Amino acid sequence: IHEPSTDETFYGRLGGGALLNGKPIKTSNAASLSEGAVGTGLSNRASTKNVVTLISLIMAEGGVFYRNASGALMLAYAASGRLLGYVEEHMNAWDCLAGMLLVEEAGGTVLRADPKTVLDQGTRVIAGGSRIFPRLQALCAEALEA
Repeated sequence: IHEPSTDETFYGRLGGGALLNGKPIKTSNAASLSEGAVGTGLSNRASTKNVVTLISLIMAEGGVFYRNASGALMLAYAASGRLLGYVEEHMNAWDCLAGMLLVEEAGGTVLRADPKTVLDQGTRVIAGGSRIFPRLQALCAEALEA
């Protein structure tokens, strides 16, 4: 995942770790949402009200949210510990799979995509440091549609 405005390239390989411009990266070790920001995505395949609910839940726990136009880049930020994690109700496979691998290779946890449907139907994305992941997953269960 390349960010041309900062000349940063995030890359990884299954079993080979995750790197940023050749240097190893790690996910955040935070256990509380008050320790950083959570990236949130917005898909035209999901209801905006669900994201608003999720953001409200994050903020109620002392957290903040971050949004830019690239879910892939926000997953890379989660892999590098710049974000606690990243959540999006629906992403296409080509937008998220590389970033999800980065998060795992950087020591984080991701919600597993169904290999039978991810390519043609996309997937929900929940990814982050291993200590914060359970909380992100619980908030998503409350805010996002099944």
